[in-house]
Amino acid sequence: MNRFFWSLLALVILCSFTLVQSQRTTVDKKQQQLQKLMSKVGVDVLDVNVSADQLQTYRELKIRWADSAKSTTELRPANSVEEQTAAPSVSIVDDKKRSGTLPRHRSLELSPAHIFIAAVDATNKLRWWSIILDPRVVRAETQTPTGELRGEEYYVSHVNFAVAFPDDPEIAQLRFYHPVWNGTDFDLKLLTVVSTR
Repeated sequence: MNRFFWSLLALVILCSFTLVQSQRTTVDKKQQQLQKLMSKVGVDVLDVNVSADQLQTYRELKIRWADSAKSTTELRPANSVEEQTAAPSVSIVDDKKRSGTLPRHRSLELSPAHIFIAAVDATNKLRWWSIILDPRVVRAETQTPTGELRGEEYYVSHVNFAVAFPDDPEIAQLRFYHPVWNGTDFDLKLLTVVSTR
């Protein structure tokens, strides 16, 4: 019985060590991905635990987003390669301070259906980041002449949505990026910048 206990204890210690090593490797990989991604847009990622300092309050901005020179009812296909010629008109509708902490992202999984949000300080250093579903994208399903349903995604030109970020006084801007696949990796295309001060 005593031998079984010691064997079981050794197994638990070995499993714990393996789990810690695996988590450290995952954090290092995510950190490298983040540094590579942000270096392309001129933002410094210095600290491994950029979002580890969990503040007990956060801010929630309600944002009104309107593509310039577009009507409120205009839709354009989400998969079109049409370049946005002018920055959207973005305004803060509401700014509230809330209690609690924000969830952490476990991975850096991007897609064209998402928006990457980078919170940067006045010296262009990353303080926090998040990935959200692109609030401008709506899905429509139509029936083909053969009776099959076909889904298509469109961008709406005017949308309101909320963004929550840490109540960190160092955060000067929220930068909104659209992930664009370049054939081997994602690049970030700047959509707009919102001042948080």
